[in-house]
Amino acid sequence: MYHTEATVAINRHPADVFALVSDVNRAKEWQEGLVVAKWTSEGPPGVGSTYLFVTRFAGTRMDLPGKIIAWDPPNGWQWKAHGGPFPVQGGYRLESADAGTRITMFSDSEPKGWMNVMRPVLKWMGERTYKHSLTRLKHLLESQPDMRRR
Repeated sequence: MYHTEATVAINRHPADVFALVSDVNRAKEWQEGLVVAKWTSEGPPGVGSTYLFVTRFAGTRMDLPGKIIAWDPPNGWQWKAHGGPFPVQGGYRLESADAGTRITMFSDSEPKGWMNVMRPVLKWMGERTYKHSLTRLKHLLESQPDMRRR
């Protein structure tokens, strides 16, 4: 198993950051590589809610259906994917920091077969993707007056 993460400080209240980060339908606005992002269950999101992410990572299309395994507004949430080439779960941790929020995007993966040999490269690519995604999230949130109203 390997752990991948990236952190950024955003000059917005944790509730504002959580509102956008927990809206799976808007994930393509800031998450690098996403082709499809949508809820697949009805009702308000929470533990047990299901979603579908389709992503391009390392030149490969991956369908990543999953479900929410922890939900703690505005402190974060966690997910577990049920598809893709290997088991992966992760989430978002939000902490109040100075005049804003420090957000960490993380995942734990267990590559199988030939992909296990690629661990160092996959970890580097994952961290790079997370850093780019969080930079896009920061720009999006800091450039909008109030994301919760959208």
